[in-house]
Formats: sequence, structure tokens, C-alpha cells
Amino acid sequence: SFFETFAGPADNWLPPDNYQENPVSVIAHRTSPTNIGLSLLANLSAYDFGYILTGELIARTSSAFNSMNRLARYRGHFFNWYDTQSLQPLKPLYVSSVDSGNLAGHLLTLKQGFINLPDQSILGHRLFEGINDTLHILKEKAGKSVTVHIAQFGKYLNAILNDQPVTLDYLRECLEKLSSAADENLNEFT
Repeated sequence: SFFETFAGPADNWLPPDNYQENPVSVIAHRTSPTNIGLSLLANLSAYDFGYILTGELIARTSSAFNSMNRLARYRGHFFNWYDTQSLQPLKPLYVSSVDSGNLAGHLLTLKQGFINLPDQSILGHRLFEGINDTLHILKEKAGKSVTVHIAQFGKYLNAILNDQPVTLDYLRECLEKLSSAADENLNEFT
């Protein structure tokens, strides 16, 4: 959620170092190679858990790489700190072997995830598992006041999880049924 919320166009798709909630809301618009690598792997993890689809993973990764290509470097090495909005390196300028090593390890892991992408289903089990995770959080927050519509949504989702869509028509039917059930939930709360 942090990376989805804060690593967007305002920060050139690079993750801010931190977000402070109290005593006032402040975003630290600086990043390091370690932060960048963690953000790239957070996107891959979000894909692996079914929270984002392949296109979103590719778009986020491409946007981050485009920004990384615009960062000033020292003999090919990234400096340790950059302003995420201006993309300028922050003083004092130095290269950290720890942060550079972290980024290298993160990029090697990311590479393996991308090598496996062509063998993955376009839409498959992961998507529905991700929706199921979100449903469990919703039910947990609702407590005893889980509505009939939420329960019905859960029934539809469990049926899909137990009988994987194998054709595009069946997948479309499953998504339409879930969308309709989600609309009923939204109508109940508005």
C-alpha cells in the first residue's frame, strides 16, 4: 500500500524514503537505491499475490526504470540519495556499496520474476486470491455486521476459487458476477 500510494507520478514513480503521520503529515521526497529496489520488488510481490495484473506490473516497472535512467550517476553507480521530485542527487554526493548491493540483489530477483511472466496466465487464480484477501480484510473490519451482500460476494468468490476459469467466456462471467455483487455492496453503503 505504501508503494502504491506514494511511488507515483508526483515522485517520478520512485518511492519516497518515508511518510510521517504524526504530529503532521509529511512525505520525505528523497529516495535511495535500496528504496528503489524495494519498490520494484513490492510491485512484483503485489503481482504474485494477485493485487495487480501483469500490465500494471509492467507499467510501474517501466515508469521506475525510465526515472532511474534520468538519475545522475558516478561512473555508472547511483548516488545514495535523490530528490524524488526533481531527480537531483542530494548532497553530500556519495555512492553506498550497501545500497548499491541491495539494488543489485533486488534487480536480480526482479529479473527472475519477469523471466517467468510469459509462462503465467493472463488472468488466473492469483487475481481471485487477491480479491479473496481483500474480502477477508473487509469481513474482519465489518465484524459481526457482515451483510447479506458481502456474504453472497464471498459465495461467488469461493465458487470461482474452487472451479478455476479456463475459458475467456467463463472468466468474463465470473468477473461480471463479482462486479455485480460488488455493486450491490456499494449501493448498500451509499
